[in-house]
Amino acid sequence: MGDPALLATSDVHSPEYLQDFVASLSKVKGRPCLFLFAGDVIDRGRAEAARPVFEAAERLGGKLVATFGNEEYQEVWDRMRTLYPQVDWLVDEYRVYDCGGVSVAVVGTPGSLDRPTKWQAKNVPGVEKIYEERVERVGELLRRARSEAQFVVLLSHYAVAKANLKGEDPRAYPYLYSSKMEKVVRELRPTIVIHGHAHNGQTYSVVNGVPVYNVAFPLNRAPVWVRRAVVGLEQFLA
Repeated sequence: MGDPALLATSDVHSPEYLQDFVASLSKVKGRPCLFLFAGDVIDRGRAEAARPVFEAAERLGGKLVATFGNEEYQEVWDRMRTLYPQVDWLVDEYRVYDCGGVSVAVVGTPGSLDRPTKWQAKNVPGVEKIYEERVERVGELLRRARSEAQFVVLLSHYAVAKANLKGEDPRAYPYLYSSKMEKVVRELRPTIVIHGHAHNGQTYSVVNGVPVYNVAFPLNRAPVWVRRAVVGLEQFLA
């Protein structure tokens, strides 16, 4: 079974990196089956700012699949779904796609944190319980997806591998990543994991044999081709 053509990015924070993102697409070689967005397409809840991002991505072809990041404030989620019906928005759920005869399940989640930010602790009631329940939910989804698809992708906004945080301030790690979610990856072993959020981290690590990609646009400066194995940088950078 060959790898499906999966292209991924996150943290465009439109309009901040919009111009650079659009320019980077001209260098993409090949047509993706799925173009995956790991959150923070926009900045500060500005739902309309995602339009040029998705319009540019659609010109490459392929189905657009996304989860929400912390900059897509929850109060704009329904508006994002209404404005961009061409995007499959996955929030603690999964869908199965056919990519050239390979069944690909994408489990999408905004992700979890070891420690809520001060803003979240103040403004999101029960946020710690939300994160705890989300980890359990993602585990359940991965188990189900593995029984339905040949290739299982975990798509999270928040980071999922501690090794991908190297380069960030270690004091910020609990606010960037979930060690419990990493444990789920270690135990259930999806085919690949994709996340964003860590703008200054590492692009790639392996957790118990599972490739974990940090596709944050400010770090990669281009969308990333995600595959089960990476030999060299040129194999996964568009």
